[in-house]
Amino acid sequence: KVYSAVALIIVMNDRPIDTIRNSAAAITLPPNTGSILEMGEINGALHMIGSSAIYRVQLADEIDPQRTNIAIPNTHQKVLAYGTEFPFVRQTLMTARRLFSSNLLGPAFDYKAGINLSFEALQDLASMHDIRMDLRSRFDKIVEDLRNSTIGHRSMTVPSAGDVRGDTKALLQKADHVAVALFNIAKLFYGDEIGPRWFASLHKLACEKYGDKDVFTEFLKAALPFLQFVRNARNAVEHPDKTKSVKVTNITLLPSGELNAPSIEVVHPETPQPQVPLLALMEHIADQLAAAFEGMLANLCSANVLPFAGRPLDVIEYSEDQQQKAFKCRYGYASQMGDQIVPFG
Repeated sequence: KVYSAVALIIVMNDRPIDTIRNSAAAITLPPNTGSILEMGEINGALHMIGSSAIYRVQLADEIDPQRTNIAIPNTHQKVLAYGTEFPFVRQTLMTARRLFSSNLLGPAFDYKAGINLSFEALQDLASMHDIRMDLRSRFDKIVEDLRNSTIGHRSMTVPSAGDVRGDTKALLQKADHVAVALFNIAKLFYGDEIGPRWFASLHKLACEKYGDKDVFTEFLKAALPFLQFVRNARNAVEHPDKTKSVKVTNITLLPSGELNAPSIEVVHPETPQPQVPLLALMEHIADQLAAAFEGMLANLCSANVLPFAGRPLDVIEYSEDQQQKAFKCRYGYASQMGDQIVPFG
């Protein structure tokens, strides 16, 4: 017998679910999100960064990789109610995305870890902002209510701003988390070269590597007392003893008849803080911490950036116009071409 082989090729059309999943994705964000300025990976997921919020995006195939349910949509979830309109977003995540976005720091640098740590710091700074704004709102309402009240029979109830000690403890813990994230970013550059004495060890290392008069060394010298204060204040509020504590006072009535806002005093042998208004110190810590984070990233990258195509690069401060319109952050790479400084990337 003679046998003949017949090849049968069956061409199947995509299933309806394949047609949908293989088509371009469409995601509609709430109208108050503002402009979407950037997209990128954070903690292993796609994120959309807007002017007033940040969203985590999950495509349908991530949720249903076997394509079993045609009804599964692409999803978005607001992970932060703050975007590039807020300075602390620009000083952390946007600065990290600009400086960690290209392979200019060498193959050993963990770029993804740098972005993730910066986002963790941003989340903690956002929580600090919420704590401050909530306390401010409560106090302002108390003041307004007091204007409409009267004192009867020479007696009045002094209002309370709530659990101000709890607010203070939460803010100091968040502040320390930001500082720890920043230190862990420094370790991405220098690893075990940094000794056990936290930022003091980093300052010692910078002195040895770059000299006492280097810009990075001078920055660390100036930032070290504040960063140590953050660490000491957190220790004092969590583990008070005879030598260290945090004293928080609620609203009190002054002889003038005015309300005295909540106040704070940090007792510590190394970094004491005399009694000051609580809200003022909270604002100072938040603002200084964001600025220290931004400056540290700029200095770390400036000290470690590699040449590109044989041309040396440095970290520069963008003009106000470039910061607002193009880059949404203060610092970025640049090279000198003749008499001009040309932004890179």
